[in-house]
Amino acid sequence: MPKTLDTLTNEEFDQLVEQHIDQAAQWDGTLPLDTILETWATIEHRKQPPVVRIRLVEGQIVLETPPESPLSVQGSSTLILEDGSELNLEFEPELLEAVRI
Repeated sequence: MPKTLDTLTNEEFDQLVEQHIDQAAQWDGTLPLDTILETWATIEHRKQPPVVRIRLVEGQIVLETPPESPLSVQGSSTLILEDGSELNLEFEPELLEAVRI
């Protein structure tokens, strides 16, 4: 059974604190490259607004999002956000008629 704070003795807790202090004192402040790059990519991704490309394919409106987008497309008029909520797009009837011509 793994030890938790509730099951540690005072001596074991003190040892863990001392161990943590020793490890922190030896850390030179460097981070692994993969951690840095992953964090950087996450920050950069948040700076860019999501992109939705609207195209005409054989007279039909098609919505597309890049693979890394926080949005996904369902059907020809619904975007699914990261949290699962939906954004439904309504197209003016005149636009849809103009597309079909």
